[in-house]
Amino acid sequence: MPATHKGMTIRQAYFFRAPVAKVFRSLTEPTELVRWFLKGARLPPTAGAVYEFVWQGGYRHRAKVIAFLPKRKLTLEWPAKGLGMTQVEFTLAARRGGTLLTLRHTGFGRTPAWVENYGGTCQGWAYFLTNLKSVLRNGTDLREVGNE
Repeated sequence: MPATHKGMTIRQAYFFRAPVAKVFRSLTEPTELVRWFLKGARLPPTAGAVYEFVWQGGYRHRAKVIAFLPKRKLTLEWPAKGLGMTQVEFTLAARRGGTLLTLRHTGFGRTPAWVENYGGTCQGWAYFLTNLKSVLRNGTDLREVGNE
């Protein structure tokens, strides 16, 4: 079920010098997700299936896969800690020399708690998708820099 809030929407776009198939695998395969985003993941490639993500530090969430279209789109329900459910959509398109990834995250309300969650989520996506760019470009996980 799509998010129903008529609130704020996060829109971000990233260009990767990598093929669409490789970027899609980075978003959907547990062994790739742990390279740039998570500590652990279960993500069945089927709309309606339940996925589970676990981050470094132990935070985890479970929700449903809304859409899984190989090399094109991934849409997930996305729990907002204690506030309700949002929805994040990753759309991929081939561009000269690589892939354009467009993120659209919807369902944020307008209360102060939602606004705070929105700000943190904007920063989080920028941080992690920049890290994905680093991992795909040169194999460097920025989460580990300085922690060796």
